[in-house]
Amino acid sequence: MNSKKAKAVSAVASARRRMGIISGTIIILAFAAAVIVAVYFVLDQNTTMSRQNVYTMNSQLANSIQSRLDKMEEVTTRVLQSESYKKFDESVYKNSSRKYDIRMENEVKEFMLYMSTTDNYNDFFLLYDDNHIVGRVSNATNSSFENNIYSKLSTYLKDRQKLWLTGVKGDYDRLYFVRRLNSGTILAGSIFTNVMKSVFPEDDAKHLSFILVDDGGNEIFSVNRSSVTDEAVKNLKSEWSNGEPVAVDSLKYAASSSRCGSNWHVISVSDFSARNSRYLRILIYCASILGVSVVIVFFVGLLLSSSKMPDNIIYRGQYSTESIDKLTGLIMNEALENVIVDKIDRCINGTTMVFMLVSIKNYGLINENYGENAVDEALVKVSAVLREFYGKKNTVGKTGENEFAVLADFTDFDLFKAHDRIKDNIRQLEGELDELELENERGRIMCAVGAAIYPDDSDDYDVLYEQAKISLEDSMKTRACKCRFYKDISKEKEDK
Repeated sequence: MNSKKAKAVSAVASARRRMGIISGTIIILAFAAAVIVAVYFVLDQNTTMSRQNVYTMNSQLANSIQSRLDKMEEVTTRVLQSESYKKFDESVYKNSSRKYDIRMENEVKEFMLYMSTTDNYNDFFLLYDDNHIVGRVSNATNSSFENNIYSKLSTYLKDRQKLWLTGVKGDYDRLYFVRRLNSGTILAGSIFTNVMKSVFPEDDAKHLSFILVDDGGNEIFSVNRSSVTDEAVKNLKSEWSNGEPVAVDSLKYAASSSRCGSNWHVISVSDFSARNSRYLRILIYCASILGVSVVIVFFVGLLLSSSKMPDNIIYRGQYSTESIDKLTGLIMNEALENVIVDKIDRCINGTTMVFMLVSIKNYGLINENYGENAVDEALVKVSAVLREFYGKKNTVGKTGENEFAVLADFTDFDLFKAHDRIKDNIRQLEGELDELELENERGRIMCAVGAAIYPDDSDDYDVLYEQAKISLEDSMKTRACKCRFYKDISKEKEDK
């Protein structure tokens, strides 16, 4: 009996050990599976976040580069503002003995040299079909075009009216802007590629790379280019045929490409291979510690044990693609409101901020006369001015089809100085907005600006928005771009 009882007890003990081993194995396998799933979701979510952020950042960079090119084109074509310069044809005057004609060429030459010096152009000249040049041409340009500039530029232009050009004889350090004035005259100017550097973020972040390339993938300008950047460029090139902007990602990087200029692409790459390796190491360490803990608990006698997986931190992108206006690259809708409300809620006592609404007064007229492309041009130009004034440390967004919102911080230890800074800043903004024009002399872009001050007018976003809206409607009545403050409007009503 005792022998049978001992065997039974031994069998029970063995069964319990087997059950413990099986249960422990299941727990460890379940834990390992959970770690693998956690690793996958964390890396996938981080990749998604990086892709969205790079997409947003790259769209903004493309708009900034395009704005810079547009501005340089406007500067380059100042010579066209003079009808006499535009109509001047040296072939008519080169053999002339009339003092007026000789004086006219000298006047054109002096103007071109002045423009070259003023705007730091390496070259700035009018070129005629007999290769006669009026203006400034550098030795480097003569060498690149082998003293046959007119023929080479005509070949590049083909049937186009204007062109941004680089990579002549493999030289990507110089950008040329070329514009045909008539069948026998070309206007050209050049600048160093390095002037584009100021468009890119000044942050010296090693994981971020930026590159400007042409349709062939040839580098025009780059910041922190690496082998990862080269791989991203290769993958993005295969997506260009589907239209831009586009984004690609892998376990090593997230990259986005946007077209700018006539045949260029600005590319932003976030290399997070080091970050993912760090996450993997942390997860492996955690898995090892928890795994050992499970084994210890199991072998001290627990037959059934369980391990509750810790909640995994899921990183989300700052903004979803639906919250970004594809035309201007600005945040909009609920995302914009959340950012503004969060800034208001987190500001400390003594903070002084201005909330502004900006709208294009002749939006409907532009659409009626010139169509959607002109409307898009107007929106991009207005957004570029707002981004230039407030985009670095403040909030700029789009609240409607034709309405922009700005929340700018002007906090100062001296309240009066803060208000003076606001007024000075807005006077400069009025000047910039007042000078906006559509291309091809299609008229001005007329803007209205309404503003409310935090906390003087209100400390609630909804109230500030309504006050700025009232101010904007009042600004619509003015001919020039004149910002109207809610406080001034209220005072005027009281005086009446």
